[in-house]
Amino acid sequence: MKKTVIGITARLVDGSYKVSSNLITKICNLGCLPYIILPGLESDLPDILKKCQGFIIPGGNSWHNTDEIIIKYAINEDIPLMGICAGMQAICNLNNFCGGPESDQTIPILTKNHHSLEEYHHDILITSDFLKNIIHQDKIKVNSRHNFTVAKEDYFVIDALSEDNIIEAIHLPKNRYIVGFQWHPEDLNDAAAAKIFQNFIEQVKNS
Repeated sequence: MKKTVIGITARLVDGSYKVSSNLITKICNLGCLPYIILPGLESDLPDILKKCQGFIIPGGNSWHNTDEIIIKYAINEDIPLMGICAGMQAICNLNNFCGGPESDQTIPILTKNHHSLEEYHHDILITSDFLKNIIHQDKIKVNSRHNFTVAKEDYFVIDALSEDNIIEAIHLPKNRYIVGFQWHPEDLNDAAAAKIFQNFIEQVKNS
């Protein structure tokens, strides 16, 4: 049986391209095939994107042009996409690379409550039925490794907030399944993280 292919962009760290092994494991355990997409291959991207049934834009210090191309492609073709940490921030900045009015939607966090190596660092409140219908909880505890957050824009819906009102999850209401998470569910092995990835793969397979 042919496996569902999930395109995942790599990050350049200290001269090497890297992808989270936990993210790869979660995708493989759900019966899908990870397809690693390296930055800088823009001329080959049209053929690469056609091989994938869903996409994940992972965390990192920032995002790159390849991520922006993939996000635009997923939006235009209505293909499921998950953004994690910097990947969510890229989705929330899509006006800047989709022809809308330029604005800086990524802003520094002024407190230290969102950058920790703890496995579970703070609670988040689930604020939308969209995410509640996925994880079936009103509050969960998450990890937190980011120095930036996003400002509210009219093209995405806020799905979760930290207790100090940092946006923690979003989705694009005009698409079937473009979602973003500010924390790193790929590094957690709890019920909420499992439901997030299971739901993502279900959406991919049903697309």
